[in-house]
Amino acid sequence: RTLVGSGIARGGAGLCSRLGKGRGGLSYRKTMNRLNKSQKEKVRHFVAITDCNESLAASILRSNQWNLERAIEYVFAEGAEYSSIKPATLEKIYKQYKDKDEDLVMAAGIAKLCEDLGVDPTDPITLVISRYMGAAVMGEYTKEEFFRGFQRLNCDSVKALKKKLPALRNELDDAAKFKDIYEFSFGFSREKGQKSLLLDTAIGMWQLLFGIYKWPLCDQWCDFVAECHKKAITKDTWVQLFEFAKQFGSDLSAYDENGAWPYLIDEFVEWHNEKKANA
Repeated sequence: RTLVGSGIARGGAGLCSRLGKGRGGLSYRKTMNRLNKSQKEKVRHFVAITDCNESLAASILRSNQWNLERAIEYVFAEGAEYSSIKPATLEKIYKQYKDKDEDLVMAAGIAKLCEDLGVDPTDPITLVISRYMGAAVMGEYTKEEFFRGFQRLNCDSVKALKKKLPALRNELDDAAKFKDIYEFSFGFSREKGQKSLLLDTAIGMWQLLFGIYKWPLCDQWCDFVAECHKKAITKDTWVQLFEFAKQFGSDLSAYDENGAWPYLIDEFVEWHNEKKANA
């Protein structure tokens, strides 16, 4: 199965298009000169995603306490009705990838979209794109979902979306955004109608995601669940595993079995320590 296919709720970057694009001359220089290095970096990232001008970007970020994620969500939530992308334009793009029998973009169309974007369908960037698309399941887009993704990113062509890939890829290196992508991946990867994630799918996603996050114990965890658990993975285990990996890394010496960790993680620590003692 291909990764592209889901996203967050609603919205579009059209609000910024409506309120202004471009640097804005003297206003731009004054705005940027007042900011510290971290704030300037957030402005640049915000502009790359939303197409706002820098002055407006700084204003929105400031009103959201310089929380980049919250500021972007604000634009997308407020901007949906103001999207500058005409439905006729999106319809033309959609028809390039739509299935010949179903009113959906399915596996073949998604593969073609990835090819046109110059990315492999298994590239983690597709997870980032998927968050913006708002699709319900892996491996297909409805028309509404397809339109939403292009509107949210304010892209009127696949070429325009391709230009945004570097900015979108940066989200994989942002700790807060990566956590969101990790948590999003659970629902995105589930089979239709299922509450838990199939074990084989979970292992594949962990190997992909922790390949980015670089958790040293990922392979051992995957061996453990395959050997000892052999069941589907719950959302609580999925979410808490990331917190566990972030807190302990490869050193489990400070792990407290009386803490509020899922039972499966307790069992993993015991399994890991026994393996280490017998090595």
